[in-house]
Amino acid sequence: MSNPLELYHIDQITSNGGYMKLKQTSEKGFTADDFQELQLKMIQSNDIPRLLPISLEEMNEEITVFYKTEGLRKLRPFAKERPLSMQNYYALFINIIQALQDSNNNMLSEDHFVLDEEYIYIGDGYHQVYLMYVPLKEGVANSALYESLKKLLLNMASEVKGLNGVQFKTILNYIKDPGFSLHGIKQLLSQLQKQSRQGEDEESDYQKEASQPKEIIKIKKVRKMPPLASKVKTYSILIGLLLLAGVWRLYMDAGNTPMLIVSIILSLIIISGVYVYWFVWRPGVKPIITEKEVKVKSKPAKQMISYKNNKETNIEEQQTVEEISATEIFTNQQVQSQDTAEVEPITSTDDDIQEETNDQTMLLDETEMIPEKSRKKIRNYLVIDRDGTEEEIQLEKDNFIIGRAEKGTDLIEKAVGISRLHVELVKLSDTYGIKDLGAKNGTYINNEKIIPYKIYELSSEDTIQIGKTVYTYKVSE
Repeated sequence: MSNPLELYHIDQITSNGGYMKLKQTSEKGFTADDFQELQLKMIQSNDIPRLLPISLEEMNEEITVFYKTEGLRKLRPFAKERPLSMQNYYALFINIIQALQDSNNNMLSEDHFVLDEEYIYIGDGYHQVYLMYVPLKEGVANSALYESLKKLLLNMASEVKGLNGVQFKTILNYIKDPGFSLHGIKQLLSQLQKQSRQGEDEESDYQKEASQPKEIIKIKKVRKMPPLASKVKTYSILIGLLLLAGVWRLYMDAGNTPMLIVSIILSLIIISGVYVYWFVWRPGVKPIITEKEVKVKSKPAKQMISYKNNKETNIEEQQTVEEISATEIFTNQQVQSQDTAEVEPITSTDDDIQEETNDQTMLLDETEMIPEKSRKKIRNYLVIDRDGTEEEIQLEKDNFIIGRAEKGTDLIEKAVGISRLHVELVKLSDTYGIKDLGAKNGTYINNEKIIPYKIYELSSEDTIQIGKTVYTYKVSE
């Protein structure tokens, strides 16, 4: 993004708190006639939310504009230190758009805001956004407001950690829409923010439920001896007592320590013998086997995919977003260059041509760099049994959505238990991953329920169940 304040001189001052100083040139300040008087009075007399505080200093009829940045951080360094989540991304741009919409209430103009990441400041979090406003008659050397906002949306998407591909594609499609407006993009971001929050809540509930041990009832087989008759019990007790009496009689006659130890050992053996006869073993008697219900705590279910795989998926998604962002910006620059070409000839040096060639080379996909003959074509497809007939569904798109809706899906399934947008198959490299789109009845891989809005890598012969419908994912060359 080109510097929208390139016509003016800016200094950063760290003494006496943080300030940003704006002058016409490095040696010359502004005059009173350079400012929009009404806008300047509105800014000085009102504490306008989401606006950097402005003060003026006049010396020798030259005016310098000061912007207070004490305790604030620039957007890009802040994003490097505290990576954006999808929720932070939505909160950031909702606040930026709100500042633009509120400008009319304060007699300000949208075109005088500087929508450049170098001049957007953040407070304690992404919900505290402060924009730079230039109350000059000439404004700033800024491109159209909507184009600046679109570029900012694309550039900051590369900083999002764990970017939701489906939601970002929705934003990207709206950016390309000719009917793009501040109200429309704000409404879209608010809806996506709500969906993302619901998805996180569902995932949190699922993980909490999965991590808590559950009590299950198991049937345990117990072996025990049949109960003794009361007469037999009486006889066994009497025999035991007689034996004990005999043992301790011997001790009384001997009266020494070795005999005491022998008497104790023999007493224990007699008592153990009576216990074994009652409950453990009897000659010629078989034990009775009974069933008993026992409560057992089950272990938490394991995740289907490791943290490492999730991390790699997030990195791949971020790289994809960076390529998309770079392509969009490059396309916009090409359009602007074509418009300029009708007025004046374009001249470029060898270094410029080399730099442009390098930029384009970086955007090439791996498949474009490998000769066609040396690449093996891998076929991904789904197999489903429909009334005894096996049907194959080819997977060729990068994103393949299955659901009941006639719009927005690649395969329409109207069976029982299938949501409007139920599941999305995402191409990873040579295989596909799968993501549940918040379906009411969930999605199962190999009979195990998956977490919504999380990509799971598929292997050949995996079964996918949505509602009552079961597919088999297959890979072949």
